[in-house]
Amino acid sequence: MKMFRRPSHGTVAAYLALFLALSGTAYALQAGSITSREIAKGAVKRSEIKSGEVGKTEIRKEAVAPSEIRPNAVRESEIRTGAVGTDELLDGAVTGAKIDDGSLALADVAREVANVEFDPPALNPGDCASDDSLVVPNKQADDRVLVLPGSDDAGWNEELTLDAYSAAGAGGANTIAVTLCRPFGTGSADPGDQPLTVLLLG
Repeated sequence: MKMFRRPSHGTVAAYLALFLALSGTAYALQAGSITSREIAKGAVKRSEIKSGEVGKTEIRKEAVAPSEIRPNAVRESEIRTGAVGTDELLDGAVTGAKIDDGSLALADVAREVANVEFDPPALNPGDCASDDSLVVPNKQADDRVLVLPGSDDAGWNEELTLDAYSAAGAGGANTIAVTLCRPFGTGSADPGDQPLTVLLLG
């Protein structure tokens, strides 16, 4: 009487694999049957991900480091308004060459912008007038200032020039000194209140 050995697990598995291969039957995995825990680190490469398949909701906060972003990969249209704050920019990262001409307003370069008026007396050609106690709202003692003539629309007299100014006014911490001159013209003229724009630079 012949004895038959029970086939080993390896033999059974081999025959099963051969049967499936010959039958040509494909077996699909159910949706969600493979989770992130079952995928080895680095197993899914960039070439295996379709464009737009991974959304921002699928990326955890701070998961993408700067070293993982190639230069120019993030365009302006991909950054929402207000998303990048000053604390996210390196010192010296934004230079003059990276700023479009005309893109900055006065308020972008000063701590505060103030509009004041200086009313000089009547001036003859060649005369100058000064005020060393011109009050500037919110000016502090250690503020540096940049003073600019107002626009023609605001009432600036084109016969006048802003000859000099100083952040150290004689009337207190919130004052500046200003000198206006009338280098040309004819006869005596009262220019009236002259608009000045004062940038407080901190």
